[in-house]
Amino acid sequence: MLVNEDIELRRLADEEKKKISTDLGNFSKYLAYATDEGPGEEIEEERHGIRKLKGTPVWTLIYPARMGYRAARYVYQNGPSGIYRNVENKVKHAMENNAYAKKKRAREFLTKIMPTEEEKAKQRERVFSKDIKISVLVPLYNTPERFLRDMITSVTDQTYRNWELCLADASDAAHGKVAEIVKEYADKDKRIVYKKLENNAGIAENTNACICMATGNYLALFDHDDMLHPCALYECAKVIEKEDAEFVYTDEATFEGEDLENIITLHFKPDFSVDNLRGVNYICHLSVFKKALVDEVGMFRPEYDGSQDHDIIMRLTDAAKKVCHIPSVLYFWRCHQMSTSMNIEAKSYAIEAGRNAVADAEVRRGYPAKVYSTQICKTHYRMDYAIKNPKITIVIDGTHTKKERVAYTIAAIEARSVYGDYEIFYGMTQAELTEAFAQANGEYVILLAAGAAPITPTWIEELLMFAQREDVGIAGMQVLDEKDFILSSDLVHGTTAERLAIEINRGERYDATGYMGRNYYTHNVSAVSGCACMAKKDLFMEKWEKSHTRSVFGKILEMCFGLRREGKEIVLNPYALCKISKADFPEKLSASDREILMANYKEQIAAGDPFYNKNLSYEKHWQRK
Repeated sequence: MLVNEDIELRRLADEEKKKISTDLGNFSKYLAYATDEGPGEEIEEERHGIRKLKGTPVWTLIYPARMGYRAARYVYQNGPSGIYRNVENKVKHAMENNAYAKKKRAREFLTKIMPTEEEKAKQRERVFSKDIKISVLVPLYNTPERFLRDMITSVTDQTYRNWELCLADASDAAHGKVAEIVKEYADKDKRIVYKKLENNAGIAENTNACICMATGNYLALFDHDDMLHPCALYECAKVIEKEDAEFVYTDEATFEGEDLENIITLHFKPDFSVDNLRGVNYICHLSVFKKALVDEVGMFRPEYDGSQDHDIIMRLTDAAKKVCHIPSVLYFWRCHQMSTSMNIEAKSYAIEAGRNAVADAEVRRGYPAKVYSTQICKTHYRMDYAIKNPKITIVIDGTHTKKERVAYTIAAIEARSVYGDYEIFYGMTQAELTEAFAQANGEYVILLAAGAAPITPTWIEELLMFAQREDVGIAGMQVLDEKDFILSSDLVHGTTAERLAIEINRGERYDATGYMGRNYYTHNVSAVSGCACMAKKDLFMEKWEKSHTRSVFGKILEMCFGLRREGKEIVLNPYALCKISKADFPEKLSASDREILMANYKEQIAAGDPFYNKNLSYEKHWQRK
């Protein structure tokens, strides 16, 4: 089973290695760590060379060649049918995304989610079994009158009645009207509490002033220029009552300007996902949490101003016994030129504060890491954990192919891996695979399909960074086809046998941003591909031996279901990349394996995928139903 004991396989691998390029080519920019100075020295040199050519006669002279190269690459990647689909999609996109069509869809969506007067009346009359008083915290600063009135009215119109609105006002002398407008509302509703701050101490300290004013046993974070859905507090209180939740968050929509119908984005979030939260503050709005948690973890910290919400949300969710997600749009986040949602440069200090908040959170958790901004967004983060360089065993699954493809994978591993301490085994049958796992000397095991070739030189490190965490069960790679399109990454499970394992990102380019930018940060998923994944050897062997399914794909799926049931995280690191041809790709789930999984994990499957919002379509991936 050891590669160095198979002379013929060694010969084949050495021949293949001569053909394998170590040039990253188009992947360089995607894989490089982003910094404040730029995307990386090598990329900058490449760009510098192109910039020197631009505008010169040579640049003009090679225009036909440049256009020909682009066209040839486009045809190669997409093929005739793909080109037709792309053109069709672009025409369809243009028709569906003109101003009239977008506003019409927004109007229909708002009509659908808004309660009737009868529903509002029922909610107002409901008596809760628990005393849940929600203090809504709003630090004010030079708030425009329209935004201020919209914000206050959205609270006073809540169907849930046990609330108070805590307004701490740091507006300057030129904006004295803010106090006048608040007094107008406070005179009519004593649940509105106002305090004029002596000076503007920053968003964190101003929010802390709101907390000091609060008398509720739950707190809600609310920005001074945003709006709440009429049932927002009611739905949160309902979950708190039913689930005894200590932290609750909802889906949200961003809209532009003064008209709620100018919806830009609908953010349908996953259930609590600790790795997603490391990558970006996806929870954000609306957040409602137990005041006792703040007493435990501390209030907002001014050193994280700009990303103070991200910092405190990580601390609160780490401490909370139960975090619940409401998959409904209950918060409306207004975009304007001075809001972070539209213009990050309006609060450029938020970038460094966010990186520091995530890095400090990892130190608290015992997983020290360097934190970088991603290439597509400075407030999305890429983790670089310290590792201890344990021995790694790579087991190549050759059950679906010929030994030549095993040799190709061995050659690619040896040509492109910078990690030093690893060994390689392979198996051409299930029995041989099991024997390979048993003989493994590594502390961690990587399962790699024959025919797969790592792209990322640090692919082992990228997997190990996450697999080494105690809370992680399996870490998976992003698998590309021969044309650099995603073949396997996020596996979503539906509620039926036919939709038991859906490759939700299949067909996207390797550098596609993904839903809300998730393809640029490590995130939690229900399952990863059996084509390329890593786990601790002991954990892997325990689950492999107890598996009832027959195929390798079935066993990895079963392993993921079982580990999640035990509270372990399954993570997908998009920076751990490998490539495999569609002909070599082994993932097929037999009818018998489907039946076994449906029977053994019935309740888990019936509940739906926690990392794929129930408002999203299984047919049109990442699109609203």
